[in-house]
Amino acid sequence: MAFCSSGAQTSQEFHSRYGESEIERFAVRPGIGLTVEFGNDGLACQELLELSRPLLHHEDQAAFMPADEVDKILEEIAPVSTRGKETNKSIISSGCNNIETVEYENLSITRSTHNCVRSSLNRDTQATITFKRDACRSQRK
Repeated sequence: MAFCSSGAQTSQEFHSRYGESEIERFAVRPGIGLTVEFGNDGLACQELLELSRPLLHHEDQAAFMPADEVDKILEEIAPVSTRGKETNKSIISSGCNNIETVEYENLSITRSTHNCVRSSLNRDTQATITFKRDACRSQRK
């Protein structure tokens, strides 16, 4: 197998050498990335929605995602019709930061927001989706 003379390798080269990836990262909107961890059945088990940034980065200043975009993306990757009945909801607040977790029959969604500037629509720091499938449960043990 030939590799690039600079030492950098393509996604295809990594797949060829190591097989399918367990985790992939996607640019879902300008400045917003989605990292997906897959189960052994090839379907998503966990998804992390956050601002796009280099793999190795320094925390500069806080930046946030628009809540309406996060709502739209969550509907794209975990449509309401697939979530099942809501079974529980919890909110943890600490200063300006809120963490809201909504449990459904088939998945849970956790959204972290920064709420000190109430007039700002850009509040979300990240959102996670955890699917409740057998292939995902066995992976976490």
